[in-house]
Amino acid sequence: MTCRSGSGGYLEEQSVELREQCIIELGAATGVVGILAACLGAVLTLTDLPTVLPQLQANVSANRPSSGWPTSLPNVLPLSWGEDHMDFSSNWDLVLCADIMYLPETFPLLKETLAHLCKNGTVAYLSSKMREEHETPGFFEEYLPRICNVELVQHDDDQNINIYKVSLKKDQ
Repeated sequence: MTCRSGSGGYLEEQSVELREQCIIELGAATGVVGILAACLGAVLTLTDLPTVLPQLQANVSANRPSSGWPTSLPNVLPLSWGEDHMDFSSNWDLVLCADIMYLPETFPLLKETLAHLCKNGTVAYLSSKMREEHETPGFFEEYLPRICNVELVQHDDDQNINIYKVSLKKDQ
């Protein structure tokens, strides 16, 4: 992967400002979306479960632009939703989540984590394959709207992938 890859295309297409924005990615896995954001100038923190971090760190190192990171080396930190999210600030510009909705039992943990991270007006972008068997549509249509403003900003019919723009409701 290079920094000019098509990953994270929505953010580029919509000209979402990433340069010098403080961004945290939840469930980063391989880090593709976050690494792209860092290549575009974001001050980035990539998070996932502790067992994923060695590969994630290796991917960050392997994808370092030849001219260096535009702002700073991305941070790679452990974050278990609903458990240690309070160790992170609520002063993010953006929260990114790419295809992290697999287990309905994690929905309350993710909701709690998003509520903390988005406290100060932060916007989150969540992209997800809409898997009925994992109750993904219900998360975005019924569960998350209880505490967040949820706007569908893109739908890919061919791959059944939605992108949502999410912000915490004012009374939360």
